[in-house]
Amino acid sequence: MLLTRLTIRGFTLLELMVVIAIISILASLSAPTFTRQIAKAKLIEAQNLATQHQALVEEFILLHGSFPSETEFNLIKQSPADDSIAKSISVQSQNKSMGDLVLALNNSTGISENQYLKYSRDENRNWTCLSDLESNILPLQCESLAGEDE
Repeated sequence: MLLTRLTIRGFTLLELMVVIAIISILASLSAPTFTRQIAKAKLIEAQNLATQHQALVEEFILLHGSFPSETEFNLIKQSPADDSIAKSISVQSQNKSMGDLVLALNNSTGISENQYLKYSRDENRNWTCLSDLESNILPLQCESLAGEDE
């Protein structure tokens, strides 16, 4: 009876090291993109909160004829969840029908503590968005104030 010798095949250490190096290079090139996409996804939650609170402010204006004060807003606002990207939601009353809705943000991937989204209501009932976040992660309708200091 003939015994055949089985040959063991595998990868050499050099081949494995080359594959690991290639994977490392690809991962390092894609990491900033992943960070930016995670920050954008978290900002969608903040936008949803802002939209809900804009509706609350609009309803308050319809019922009371003026932009809510901070005290009045605290009675109608919905508090963000503990794990929310939004740290706090507040209003800054400017005029009878104009004012600002400010969302201060928690520290998260690509977002620093106390960065904000500020939605301002003008006399024509239009809301505009300003933020100190980088423009590459901001929602399309928001403008960045981050580059104005330079």
